[in-house]
Amino acid sequence: MQVSLEWLNEYVDLVGIEPDEIAHALTMSGLEVEEVEFKKPSFTNIKTAKIINIENHPNADKLHLVTLDLGQNTKRVVCGAQNIEIGQIIPYATIGSKVLDRKTGEQFELTPIKIRGVESEGMLCSQDELGLSGLQEEDGILILNRLYSDIKLNIPVEELLNIKDEVILHTAPTANRGDEVCVLGIARELSALFNRELKFKKPEIIDKKADFEVKITDSDASKFYSIAILKNLTTKPSPDFIQRRVTACGMRPINNIVDITNYVMLEYGTPQHAFDFDKLNGYLTVRYAKENEKLTTLDGVERKLTKGTSIVIATKEEPVCAGGVFGGLNSEIDDNTKNIALEGAYFVSHEIRKSSRSIGYRSDASSRYERGIDIEMIKPALYRSIELLQKYADAEFAGIVEDGCDKLEEKQIVLRNSEIKRILGIEIPQERCVEILEKLGFTLIGKNEAASKFIVPSYRRGDVEREIDLIEEISRIEGFDKVEPKLPEIAQGATISDDTKVVKIVNETMLSFGFDEIVTSSLIGHNLCNTYLQPLVKDGIIEVNNPHSEDFAILRQKLMPSMLEVVKGNFDNGQKNFRMYEIGKTYFQKSTPTLDDAGADEIRKLSGCIFGSSQNALYIKQKDDFFTLKGALTGLFEKLNLSKRIVFRAFSEDDIKNMEFIHPAQGAIISLLGQKEPLGYIGKIHPVLSDKLKFNEDLYIFELNLEMLIQAVSFGVQKYKKLPVFGSVQRDIAFVANDNITIEEIEKVIKKSADKNLFKASKVFDIYQGKGIEDGKKSFAFRITLQDSQKTLTDDVIQAEISKIKSGLEKNIIGLALR
Repeated sequence: MQVSLEWLNEYVDLVGIEPDEIAHALTMSGLEVEEVEFKKPSFTNIKTAKIINIENHPNADKLHLVTLDLGQNTKRVVCGAQNIEIGQIIPYATIGSKVLDRKTGEQFELTPIKIRGVESEGMLCSQDELGLSGLQEEDGILILNRLYSDIKLNIPVEELLNIKDEVILHTAPTANRGDEVCVLGIARELSALFNRELKFKKPEIIDKKADFEVKITDSDASKFYSIAILKNLTTKPSPDFIQRRVTACGMRPINNIVDITNYVMLEYGTPQHAFDFDKLNGYLTVRYAKENEKLTTLDGVERKLTKGTSIVIATKEEPVCAGGVFGGLNSEIDDNTKNIALEGAYFVSHEIRKSSRSIGYRSDASSRYERGIDIEMIKPALYRSIELLQKYADAEFAGIVEDGCDKLEEKQIVLRNSEIKRILGIEIPQERCVEILEKLGFTLIGKNEAASKFIVPSYRRGDVEREIDLIEEISRIEGFDKVEPKLPEIAQGATISDDTKVVKIVNETMLSFGFDEIVTSSLIGHNLCNTYLQPLVKDGIIEVNNPHSEDFAILRQKLMPSMLEVVKGNFDNGQKNFRMYEIGKTYFQKSTPTLDDAGADEIRKLSGCIFGSSQNALYIKQKDDFFTLKGALTGLFEKLNLSKRIVFRAFSEDDIKNMEFIHPAQGAIISLLGQKEPLGYIGKIHPVLSDKLKFNEDLYIFELNLEMLIQAVSFGVQKYKKLPVFGSVQRDIAFVANDNITIEEIEKVIKKSADKNLFKASKVFDIYQGKGIEDGKKSFAFRITLQDSQKTLTDDVIQAEISKIKSGLEKNIIGLALR
C-alpha cells in the first residue's frame, strides 16, 4: 500500500521525525517499507493564462499562433494542439520553465526558438508534459477552466492544482495483518512506535432506518451486510485533498462519489461500493451464483459466474455486483445518478479468494477482504462516507438497513510479567508493556503486580490469540534490537537417542564389512516390482496423485526391488564385484486417511546384497556365498548384543510361495526370540530371476525390519564381573545324526544336558556329508567349553560332564549315534 506522510500526520503527530526514521521503525516492527518516495511537481514556473486570440501560422497549415493574456501582459506562442479555443484558461510555460518531454519523459528547460520562421515565447502544456494524469480524458492542451471555476491569471499551476511536495511510503503488509492496509492502521503502529497520541474519533452513528430491504441468503459468504441510502447527490470532481491523497495511494480520481468511497477504504481499511439506487428496485441479497449466471462488470467484460463459488450481490431479478470484488455495469453510477445505495459489508476472506479467482479478477477491495477486514469498523466507515458525501456531494441521508451481526465475541488474554522476561530475556517494566498494548488498541481491564488482563481489539481478533502473541506485540514495538544475544540455558546436556545409536552402529558395521551405502527413491512403479518378482500388497498401496510417470506412481513397500535395479545397473556397466546396503522407509496404507491421521505406516528397513568375489584379510580372492552374507549379519547382531536372540530357520512352504524371488533351498527367515513377526530374510536370488537378469555370478540378498531391530536393542548400564582366575578346558564330541536336524536344536540339547555352573559354550566346527556317511545323515563335530570359577577342573569332573552331554544327545535326538 502507498500512503502519504501528510495523511498519516493527520492521525498522529510526526513533526520532527525524519521519513527514513519512520520507514526504519515500521520495517523493524514488521510492516516493511519497500520505498520512501519524495514526490515533487515535475515542472517549474508554469502559470495560468487565458487564450484571447488564435491565428493560423503563416508557414504551416497545422500550427496556430496563440495570443495569451497573463493578467499584466500578453505572450504569443506557436501551438499545434487541436483542442484549443478562445476563452480557455490553460497552463503556460515561459522561457526558462521546465516541463517533461512527452516522448522520453525526461525534464528539459524551454529556450527561445523559432518554429517555421515565427518566434514562440514559450508553450502551452498538456497534462503529460506536466507529469499529471487523470485530469482530462482527451489529448491535447490541459483545459484548466473545465476543472475549476473563477481561476485567476498568472498564478502557479501547482497552487491551483494543490500539488505539494509529498513523502510517500510504499508499504508491504503481511498476509495476517489486514489492519495495516489502511491509513488508520499504519498511524496506530506509529503511535505505539513513537509513543505519540492517536488522533481518531469514530463518526457519530445516526439510527435511521431506510426504506430498503437487504438479506444475507448464504451466511458462509457474508456475516454482515448494510446499505445506506443517500439521495439528491451532485456528481462533480472531488475536493483537492481527496484527489491528492487518493492519487498518492496509487488510485485515479474519478468523481466525488467514487473518490469518497475509495478515500474511506484507504483511510479505514473497509471497502465500500456505491450502487445507483434507482436501478435496484428496493432489494439486495448476498448469495452464491446460480447455474449459468453471468454478470457484465464495470470494465464491460461479461463474466461467467461459478455456481456455489462466485459471491454476488443481486436484486430479485439478477446479479448487480461480484460481491467484494467488482461492481456490475447494470448498477453503475453515471452522470445521471441522483440517488445511491452505499454498501458496507463483511465477506469471509477465504470465500472472497475463491470468488475472485472464479471470475478472474482481483481488485483493491478483494485484496483487503482476503486479508480480513475489521467487522466492527464497517458501520463507522459507512457513516464516515455519509459524512463526506453530505459535505462534498450535497447528499441527503435517507437511512440505513442491515442484516447479520457486526460484533465479535470478546477475547481476553492474561499477560504474566514473568513470561515476558522468560521469553525475551530482558526486563520490560509492566507500565511500559501496558502503554504499548494500549497504544495498539488493546483494552486493559485489570492488573496486579504479577499480571495484566487485556481485551483484544476487533481488528486483531484473527491474529492475536494467546499470551505469546501479546509478548510478540511488546517486543516488536519495544524493538527486537533491544533483546541482547544470549545463549540458552542448558539444564541437561545433549543426548543421543537409542534410535540414532543403532543406525550409527549399523552404518559403521556394514562399512567395516566392505558394504557401500546407496540411496534410492521412495517412488517406484508396478513394472519394477513385477520385474523382480516382488508384487505389491494391493490393500496397502499408496498411490501418488498426478505422477510424472508410471515408474514413480506409488510409494514402495519393500527396498529390494530398488536394490536389485541398482545391482542390475552396476552389472550392466561392468561392475562384477560389489557389496551394498540401504536404510530407507517403506510405506503401507493401513486405514482410510483423515485430517488427523494419514492412515499410513512408515517402516524403516535395512537391505543389502553381495555379488561376485572379495579379498580376505590375507588379500586372497574368494567367492562370496550365503555364509559370507550370514557372517556379516551375525557380526552386526553381535555389535548390537542381539546374537543370543537371533534365530535363522529354513523356509517353510508358505515362505517359498511368498518369496518367489529367493532360491527355496538357499534362504532363511531371520527371527527375534519373543517376537511373532519375522525380523527379515536372507538368501540367494532364484535361478529363474538370475537368468532373467543375465547374471553370471550368484547374488545374495537380505532385508531386515530396522524398527524391530531398534526396539530390541537395549543400551542399559554395562555390568562387569571379575576375570576368571582358573582356566577353561575344551573337549570335542562327534556324532552322526539325521540331516534334517538343525544346529540350534543340537545346541539346546547340549546346554540343557550340561551343568550350568560349568558349561560356557558350544560351537560346531565341522559338518560332513558324503562318502562313509549313510544317506540322509550328517556327521557333526562340536567343541564344548567348560570352566569353574572356584577351582581347577579335574579330569574326572570333565569326563563326567562330557558323558552327561553325550547321554543327553542320545536321549533327545532320534537317530543320533556317537562316534
